[in-house]
Amino acid sequence: MKQEADDLFRVLVADDEQAMRQAYADVLAVPCDDPKGADLADLETELFGKDSAEPYGSNLSLTVCRQGDEALAAVRQACSKGQPYSVAFLDVRMPPGPSGVEVASEIRAIDPDINLVLVTGYSDVDPRKISEIVPPAEKLFYVTKPFHRMDLQQFAAALTNKWAAERDLQEAHRELMRNYVKLESAHHELVDAKHRAEAASRAKSEFLANMSHEFRTPLNAIMGFGEIFRNETLGPLGCDKYREYAQDIVEGGSRLLQIINDILDLSDIEAEKMVLNESGFSVRTVFDRVLADLRNAADASGVRLEAGMDAGLPELWTDERRLNQILVNLLSNAIRFTPSGGTVSLTAHQDAAGDIEISLRDNGVGMCPAHVETALEPFGQVDGGFDRKHEGLGLGLPLSRSLTDRLGGTLCLESELGAGTTVTLRFPGHTVVADHRLHEGQLPG
Repeated sequence: MKQEADDLFRVLVADDEQAMRQAYADVLAVPCDDPKGADLADLETELFGKDSAEPYGSNLSLTVCRQGDEALAAVRQACSKGQPYSVAFLDVRMPPGPSGVEVASEIRAIDPDINLVLVTGYSDVDPRKISEIVPPAEKLFYVTKPFHRMDLQQFAAALTNKWAAERDLQEAHRELMRNYVKLESAHHELVDAKHRAEAASRAKSEFLANMSHEFRTPLNAIMGFGEIFRNETLGPLGCDKYREYAQDIVEGGSRLLQIINDILDLSDIEAEKMVLNESGFSVRTVFDRVLADLRNAADASGVRLEAGMDAGLPELWTDERRLNQILVNLLSNAIRFTPSGGTVSLTAHQDAAGDIEISLRDNGVGMCPAHVETALEPFGQVDGGFDRKHEGLGLGLPLSRSLTDRLGGTLCLESELGAGTTVTLRFPGHTVVADHRLHEGQLPG
């Protein structure tokens, strides 16, 4: 199979003696156009002795030159084609042209990466002086004649492999730098995108907060007048239909106000403007209040409410009103998505780690596990037949999770289609309560 040009390692030889040029070609196992001189055998014996070596290999391309000027032209041409030499063997004395040292200095200016080997049969050239003329020292080598055939082969192989490894390292470095530049650019783009997204989020939160405040003022007036009509505060309406319409106004206004409050709370959490009013309180007190508030809604839907907790459950130290809001949202959802005859249970206990765990379970319609994350996103509504029959913007679950996070707890939702849903809240237990009281300057009782 023919050797591809890009797979070849190129070696340059410059020597004014024809016999020496042929000797290089024979030693490196590469064909040479120069005819073999009659005295080549004796010269090879003088230079390399009688030892022999295996051919260097077919991946070597040899260029032989008679004078230094030819070598310089060959190096320029090779570099212009993108096919540089890995190593150049230069005779120190090549009359009548420039010396090997002078040629080496000019070659180094053309190709900084080439390995240069100065070869001479004389001892009048100081290697230290040459290294000052042709730096760097790690790419400059000095060999005296005579030398053995195998030494030359191994020297050429070692320098070629060194050159190839250095080129691979340089290319790897360039590739690394290219990737670094790309990553830097991508990083700046991501930072800019993050800043734009944060600015957009702040603008959205401010808009929602302003919109919610603007909605609440007229809505409170509507609900207030609706209650006046419903309660006939200023006198009888004289028509049952008017009383029904007044009730619809109050109930519709209450639902709309709850949606507005939820949007406002989400906006405050995203804008980090929500302020907590922490205190120590009993979980049982919150349970009793929530169950009392939602008992009528459960009875109207034919859903049974159950509750239970460990005896001696320690107090929580957090925002009681916000925990009440979380449980109302979760319990309302459970009642709404549990068919008549179903059960919703609310429990609390302290685990071995001292954390307080509050769980809400229902045997309602549930959802596919793959849809859980969607249900926890703001305005995310899981597509399905049953939930399409119910009102809501999908704010209850995401608001509950955001509020729980804000309180320092965690919310976990597990659900199975047709088998119900379990929501678990986990809060720090009595040790955290004590820490908070001490921090507030209060001694635990």
